[in-house]
Amino acid sequence: MTAPTQSTQQPQDQDPEWAPIPRAHTQYQRRPSATPPKDGQGGANDGKAGQGKEGDEEEEDEDEDEEEDEYEKRIERTGCAAENEALQMCYAEKHDWRACQTEMTAFRECWKRNGNVEVEK
Repeated sequence: MTAPTQSTQQPQDQDPEWAPIPRAHTQYQRRPSATPPKDGQGGANDGKAGQGKEGDEEEEDEDEDEEEDEYEKRIERTGCAAENEALQMCYAEKHDWRACQTEMTAFRECWKRNGNVEVEK
């Protein structure tokens, strides 16, 4: 009889509902608007004099918007934005990639059809 060995099971082996969270899943979470609040509605800089010019803050927000848009631009360039969004929405609803096989297959076929295969060096 052998001694019991320590289990090295991964989370997906322990929980049938487990699935990794993809980076792209967060693309739909938007930051608050850069529009400053109207007088009397509060705001991040209320009562804090000398926090910098408003123009500086707006410039930073524009940079953040450009960063968010870069991911979307890259997906658009693949020619598979609709398939990617369908896949992301499926995962957002079901939280399990295994339940999104139809969307995954459609995205994979679109990816290949549009020649998005990366060349290994």
